[in-house]
Amino acid sequence: MTIHIIILGLIIVIVGSLAGLVNYLNFYFRKLIQNKKEVIRHILSGIGAAILVPLLLNMLSSDLINFDSDYNEINYFVFAGFCFVAGYFSDRFINSIGEKVLRDLENTKSQVNQVINETKDNEEKLDFLVTSESDSEEDIEDSLGINLSEFKSKTQFNDDDIKEKLDKVVNAFKGKYRFRSVKGLSKELNYPETLIRTILEGLENEGATKRFVRKDGKTLWGLTKIGKLIG
Repeated sequence: MTIHIIILGLIIVIVGSLAGLVNYLNFYFRKLIQNKKEVIRHILSGIGAAILVPLLLNMLSSDLINFDSDYNEINYFVFAGFCFVAGYFSDRFINSIGEKVLRDLENTKSQVNQVINETKDNEEKLDFLVTSESDSEEDIEDSLGINLSEFKSKTQFNDDDIKEKLDKVVNAFKGKYRFRSVKGLSKELNYPETLIRTILEGLENEGATKRFVRKDGKTLWGLTKIGKLIG
């Protein structure tokens, strides 16, 4: 692979220089150039254009210079041909590639900005949806009207009990609100918040629920497609 890179580098320098020299001689013998020192500019311009050939091939999704076990050595000559053409028409080639790169960058920037704006819009829509279709603060009292510690200590849950409570928690999402808070479910079902949170987190591990955090920092829960099949 290292030898492959070295060969490509030599082709770029040698063929680019040769193309720049031929281009200079073409202008010189046609008496379009009088200053012999211009040869240096043409040679360097030819090398610079040849250096851009791999960029062009990458933009064209070409695997001409991609090395693998089945790499055909004839590709070196094809690559040299590209470098010679680029070096000979160095000024036009460099300008064309530069303009294309700038256009692509502008398009990429526009696409990134569009994705950012769409993401922001979606977040705002989701936040609005979660806010509008969730149980509001006014619907939730600060307490359940019972001693939760006493309730928890006196109640023993068996498997059937847990299954019943899980079904009730899931079905609570299928009523008025699609998004629920732990406190709202606790008030509606008259279950301790710790139990509600444990059930929701257990369902989340199974991919049945998903939590959302609103911009105001409040955590709400919703059912996934899997969760909607439960109950």
